[in-house]
Amino acid sequence: MSYAVFHIIKANSSLNSIAKHIERTSHPDNADPGRTHLNRYGLVEYPDGITGLAAAVEHRIANAGITRKISDRQVRCLNMVMTSDNEGMQKIIDAGKLEQWIADNIKWVRDTFGSDNVVGAALHMDERTPHLHIAVVPIVTSERKKKAREAAVKKRYRTKPTNRPRLCADDIMERKAMSRYQDLYAEVMAKYGLERGVRGSEARHIDQHEYYRQCQREKAVLEKDVAELSTEKKKLDKEKKSLESKVGHLECSAIALDAQKKQLRQVNEEIRQTNRELYSENTRLTEANSSLAAENKSLMATSSKLSDDVARLQMQKLSNEANGDFQKYKADIARYFPDLEDLLRWGRYCTHIGFPDRFTQRILAQEKVGFAGSLFSSEHNQTFSTEGSYAKLERDPKEKHRFILTIDGINVFQWFRDMARKLLEKLGFQPKEPRQSRGRSI
Repeated sequence: MSYAVFHIIKANSSLNSIAKHIERTSHPDNADPGRTHLNRYGLVEYPDGITGLAAAVEHRIANAGITRKISDRQVRCLNMVMTSDNEGMQKIIDAGKLEQWIADNIKWVRDTFGSDNVVGAALHMDERTPHLHIAVVPIVTSERKKKAREAAVKKRYRTKPTNRPRLCADDIMERKAMSRYQDLYAEVMAKYGLERGVRGSEARHIDQHEYYRQCQREKAVLEKDVAELSTEKKKLDKEKKSLESKVGHLECSAIALDAQKKQLRQVNEEIRQTNRELYSENTRLTEANSSLAAENKSLMATSSKLSDDVARLQMQKLSNEANGDFQKYKADIARYFPDLEDLLRWGRYCTHIGFPDRFTQRILAQEKVGFAGSLFSSEHNQTFSTEGSYAKLERDPKEKHRFILTIDGINVFQWFRDMARKLLEKLGFQPKEPRQSRGRSI
């Protein structure tokens, strides 16, 4: 069974760290930017006119009726973290109980620490384990511990109420109280299959700043490993390319050898067939008159030559007619459809990078075509995805009857380079600055 985790972190007096972390105004290294959109903010509404967690904390302190002076070092906010292990949280999500889990956590914190003291809450789904942050201003109304010593002083000029509101995180985080919170919280979380942690366990939560420092150290180690693996990969790619080249050469040699063998078999068969025919003809001619045989042989040679000449002339005539028709057709296209040649090239390119025919037809019609999906770059030998872009074929202002394909208003080749650069940056590489280029021909 998974444990119910309830942890309280004291925020510093400036409130900057807790506000930045909870509201994600800055992204820690251990957060996955691809999952940040799953986070939920504003689970506790701020008062009218109040923007941001830091302002909400100060607003609560200013309106709580506190009469004692608050020092700069006093804790103004407690960051309460509710979660479990990955398995426990995933079971809650898969069961469709995440919303109820959030509501039960907020209600318990309000019931335990005062509804007015709960000033903000956010669900983080972009870190290793989903968890809930609830910001609580540590305002209490219990009697101060110093009252017992003050009772020994005889002179009192006036009596002050003992239940006045005070800002005191130490009263809330008193050792026995912390143990009681764990008991009460475990009772609320029991219906989600979570149980209380082991009493007296030596396990301790890592300080948030120490956790981030640990993440930085791990990141440095991983980056070093990635660099070494990248070097090894380049070496392996080079060896692979060399082997592929050798294999390709051998395959070409094998294909050529097979073709030669096939051609030799065909020639041998033709020779055998010719020999059989000649033997038969020779036998027949031998039996005939030698004069007729010589004449017949001459006629056969003449007939064969004439046949070859006729066949050659017919082929030349057909070739000339076809070439003339083709040149006329090409001239007509250049005359009546001067844009067609470049449009055909762009049409083949659109099909090559992955546009379906219906999109290619609209692009060649110079429509602005919205799309989402993946396109293939031959330059990078890589497929790049987009959730929403548009493609448009525009006339080249510098060359007549020429066009330029743009994606999101950018030359398609530059768009692929930008996507490649973003991918490298996401993987932690620093790509070289590309040289300025007018584009790339297709």
